[in-house]
Amino acid sequence: MTAPRASIGALSSAEFLPQRVSLLYRLSGNDVPAILLTSAIAAFALWGYISDKLLAAWLIWLVLASLVRFVLKRAYRLRQPGPEAAARWEGFFCLASAFVGTAWGVTVMLLYPEHGQFHEILLPFLIGSVAMGLPPALAPSPKSFACLIVPIFTPLIGLLFTQGGAFNTSAGILILVFSAVLLALYLSSNRALIETLRFGRENERLLEQVKEAKDRLDLALQAANILIWDWDARRTNVFLGGNWAIILRVGKETSALNLDELAQMVHPDDLPKVKQALDNCLNGGESEYVAEHRVKTLAGGWVWSLSRGRVVERDAGGRALRVTGVNVDIDDRKRAEVELLAAVQREKELSEMKSKFVSTASHEFRTPLATMLSSAELLEHYSESLSPAEKANLLQTIQGGAKRMSEMIDDVLTLGRAESGVLKLNLGPANLRELCSTVVSEFRIAQGKQHVITLDDRFDRPDVIMDERLLRHILNNLLSNAVKYSPPGSEVTFSVSRRNEQAAIEIQDRGIGIPLEDQPRMFESFHRASNVENRPGTGLGLAIVKKAVELHGGEISLTSAVGSGTRFTVMIPLRPVKQPAGVS
Repeated sequence: MTAPRASIGALSSAEFLPQRVSLLYRLSGNDVPAILLTSAIAAFALWGYISDKLLAAWLIWLVLASLVRFVLKRAYRLRQPGPEAAARWEGFFCLASAFVGTAWGVTVMLLYPEHGQFHEILLPFLIGSVAMGLPPALAPSPKSFACLIVPIFTPLIGLLFTQGGAFNTSAGILILVFSAVLLALYLSSNRALIETLRFGRENERLLEQVKEAKDRLDLALQAANILIWDWDARRTNVFLGGNWAIILRVGKETSALNLDELAQMVHPDDLPKVKQALDNCLNGGESEYVAEHRVKTLAGGWVWSLSRGRVVERDAGGRALRVTGVNVDIDDRKRAEVELLAAVQREKELSEMKSKFVSTASHEFRTPLATMLSSAELLEHYSESLSPAEKANLLQTIQGGAKRMSEMIDDVLTLGRAESGVLKLNLGPANLRELCSTVVSEFRIAQGKQHVITLDDRFDRPDVIMDERLLRHILNNLLSNAVKYSPPGSEVTFSVSRRNEQAAIEIQDRGIGIPLEDQPRMFESFHRASNVENRPGTGLGLAIVKKAVELHGGEISLTSAVGSGTRFTVMIPLRPVKQPAGVS
C-alpha cells in the first residue's frame, strides 16, 4: 500500500504541472468578492460578541490575503511564463500561502482570549473563514494547500490543547475533525481536477490522432485524385469531402452544395446521362451509380470526372434515403485517350497515305516506263527501217519519261526532307521580279500557243532576301498546276505585288476548279482532288509548296469553284536587305 500511495503522490505532484499552475493562478482571486461579502456579514453579526481586536484582525487578514492573491494573479498574467517555469511559479504561490497562513496563525495565538463565553462563537467563524473557498481555489496545488492550512491550524490546535479543560479539548478535537473534512474535500477536488486534465489530455490525443488520420486520408485522396460526396435525401445539401477546389479546379473550397448547384457544374451534354444513371441506382435498377461527365471550372473550362456511388440506406418502402460515393479526376486520362485516338487516326492516315503513295507511284512510274520500254524495243528491233526523224522522236520519248520519273523522285525526296526537318532555308539576295519573269517566259516557250500566260508585275523592290531555289520551286509548281488543269487556249494570270511589307504572289487559272470538300486537304501529301480524272500527278506538289512557303515564314491559301478555276495566293514576309558600305 505504501508504494502505490507514494507513486500516486509523486504523480499528483508532477503530473500536469504547467496546467495545474496555470489553473492555480487563474482561480486565485475569483472567490475574493464572495469571501469579502460573507466576512462582512459575519463581522456585522458577531459585532459586540467577540473581541474587537480579534474581529478587526480577522477582517484585515482577509483583505491582505485577498490582496496577495490578486497581486499574484496579476503578476502571472503579465509575465505569462512558459511550461518550463511552472515549478518556480508554484513555489512563489507556496511562499505567499505560507506567509498568509503564518500571519493568521500568529494572530490567533496573540489575540485568543483566555476567559469568556464567546469561545463557542470564535470557532465557527474561524472555521468558516478558513473553509471559505479553499478546496476549489487551491485544488490545483497540494503544496499551496499545505502551506496555507498547516500554519493556520497548528498554532490554534496546539493552543487549545495547551490551555486544557473540557471545552478547549473538545474544540481542538473539533478542529482536527474539521481539518480532516477539509482535507477530504481538497483531495476530492484535486482528484476531480486531475481526472479532468487526464480526460482533456486523452481527448487532445484522440483529436490529434483523428486529425492525423484525416490528414493522411486527405493526402491519399489528393494523391489518387479521389473526392468524397455524401447525399442524404433528408437534407437539401450534398456533403463534399476532399480537395474539390484543387482537384477539379472549381474555385473556392466548399463543404456542401445543393443539387441544383451540382447540376449547374455538369456539362449540359453530359447531364442527361448523369441523371439517368443516378435514377437507375436510386430506383434499384442498378446496384451502383457510375457516370463519366465534365465539370465546369471557375475559369469556364471543363474537366472530366468519374462519379461512382451506392445507396447505403433505404426506408421501409425501398426509397433511397442516403447515397455516398466518390469522384475521380480523369481529365488526364481523357486527354490521353484523345491523344491516343489522334495517334491512331494519324497512323491510319499514314497507312492510307502509304498505300496511296504505292498505288500512285506504281501508276506514275508504270506509264513512262512502258513508254520508254516500247520506244527502246522499237529502236532495238526496227532501227534500220526507221527514219532519222522517227528515231529522234523515240529518243525524245525515252528522255521525257526519264525526266518525268526523275522529277517525281525529286518530289518525294524533297517532301521527305521537309517532313524530317532536313530541308533548310538558304536565304540570299534575289531579284523577285526577274525570277517571276524568267519562270513565265519558260512556261510560255514550253506551252506554245496552248495557254495564254499573263504576267502582272507590280512589285516595287529591286531585291529581296529569299531562298531562290525554293522560290523557283513554288512558282514552277503553281504555274504547272494552273496549266495542267486548265483547258487549251485558256488564260493563266500570274501577278506579283507588295502588300504591307509582304510579297504577294497570285496565280489564277480558268480550269476545272477544286470541289469544296477537297479544298481543306489540298496541301496534304498524296491528296488529289476528286475531279482530276486521268490527268497525271502524284499529289506531292502542293504539299512541297506549302512547306517551302512556311520555311519562309509565309502563308498560302486558295479560293476555287468547280468549273470556274482556282486562285492560289502566296504571302511571304520581306526581310530587310543589307546595304553595302557607303550606300544610303
